[in-house]
Amino acid sequence: MSAPPPNILLYGAGSIGGVYLYQLLQAGCTVTAVCRSNYEVVKTSGFKLSSVRFGDVTYRPTAVVKDISECSGDSFDFVLVCTKSFPGSNPSLPEQLRPVLENRPHTTIVLAQNGIMIEEEVAVAFPQNPILSGVIYCPAVQTGPGTIEYAEMLNLFELGTYPSNAPDVHKNEARRFADLMIKGGGGAEVHDDIQIARWSKLLMNAAWNPIGALTMNTDGDFLLSSDPYAYDLAWGIMLEVIELAKQMGIPGVTTEVAEQKIALSKRRAETGTGREMSMLQDVRQGRSIEVEAILGNALRLGKQKGVSMPRLETIYALAKARCSAIEKERSKKSA
Repeated sequence: MSAPPPNILLYGAGSIGGVYLYQLLQAGCTVTAVCRSNYEVVKTSGFKLSSVRFGDVTYRPTAVVKDISECSGDSFDFVLVCTKSFPGSNPSLPEQLRPVLENRPHTTIVLAQNGIMIEEEVAVAFPQNPILSGVIYCPAVQTGPGTIEYAEMLNLFELGTYPSNAPDVHKNEARRFADLMIKGGGGAEVHDDIQIARWSKLLMNAAWNPIGALTMNTDGDFLLSSDPYAYDLAWGIMLEVIELAKQMGIPGVTTEVAEQKIALSKRRAETGTGREMSMLQDVRQGRSIEVEAILGNALRLGKQKGVSMPRLETIYALAKARCSAIEKERSKKSA
């Protein structure tokens, strides 16, 4: 008898989660999607994806729930977390996931989230579960509930175990999940040490995410706004991240890698194809932004290691103020 299809819980069915939902369905998986703000639309009509890579498609999760507690009696092979990363939130991410992970040590947790130092609280709460840390490149935007625009071919899911020296059975889970991503039509790579890839992406995230949120510009438009000062700010932030990675003993986070990252934005500036980073999308929709996971954690490490990070300190303070303004505006609307 053939093995049953992988049973997956998708926690966070926004733009990125919506694309990965499609890939997992294409790979033959059974997928339950936890939909919050878009629950009614997805329950009624499913997702509508307009994509260069996949075409224009409409699809539905195998099951749709509004709250993760509705799945407390189910057993999943993988729990794919595509929510924003908010360290120190209440309830914490482990508390949110507990209904489907408590007493289920064989369920693999996949963290498809931005930032650094995001895995530890999950590992402490669920020490027996395999944990896969994922670095994602999938420039999709949810333009309305259940409606996703995905205008580039770029689709890469880099993943590896947390910690990097996890047992072989955990590493096998990383290869298994990567195979599902590839079977579903995307790209995936398994890394021996995923933290190198995570810190390499921080070069881009630490610069362009807060800059976009603060200026309401794409990366390309920002570079065109005040040459050479705009370039110098973004590049200076990347150099601070490089120095911090060096002090942390993270290899491979070099000026050469940073040059490759910023070259993408320079090309977008030249061609008028700048990208709206996730923080900019969140500001436009009045959502909280990932200040701590992307900036705060890096700054705290910098303080511990004695690394001077004046640009990152400045942009962190401004991004925190932007986040506070969003929360105040949201409170007014709900009052």
